[in-house]
Amino acid sequence: MAQVQPSPAVVLAMPPREQPPPPIASLLPLLVSVGSWTFYGATKLYNLISFYLLSPLFFIISIVLYLLSPILVSTQVILNLFVSDPLYPIYAFIGAACLLGIIFGFGARYLVRTLGQALLEKMMHNVPPQRSVSPTRPRPPRKASTRGKRKVTVKTED
Repeated sequence: MAQVQPSPAVVLAMPPREQPPPPIASLLPLLVSVGSWTFYGATKLYNLISFYLLSPLFFIISIVLYLLSPILVSTQVILNLFVSDPLYPIYAFIGAACLLGIIFGFGARYLVRTLGQALLEKMMHNVPPQRSVSPTRPRPPRKASTRGKRKVTVKTED
């Protein structure tokens, strides 16, 4: 049996059918243009709002910050000195000053109390005891009509 082989003849191939593009491909340019115009409008609106409405507010804030700048700078220096860049000799100096202040304060208090008690006891031994005197009531002030007038009594002989 003899087999028949196909001859190398021209084989006609059918061109592939063009498929329609997906729907998103036709909507994509439209979405991009709508998005860009929306972004453009939003930026213009933001610029108008920030220029006309927020610029007076920024002006007031700058004045307040200028007036508070000495307090802000002092606070920043103190925070840098004690919190963010701690220098241990400063902590030691302040701690030693506080401890010495406490020691000197209590020492002075003790000295004054001791000297006061010694002086008071010495004075109490030298002073003779006094009899108790009832406190006198202050007189009410005299009226202006009776000031300078004296009672005069005249004796008559009968």
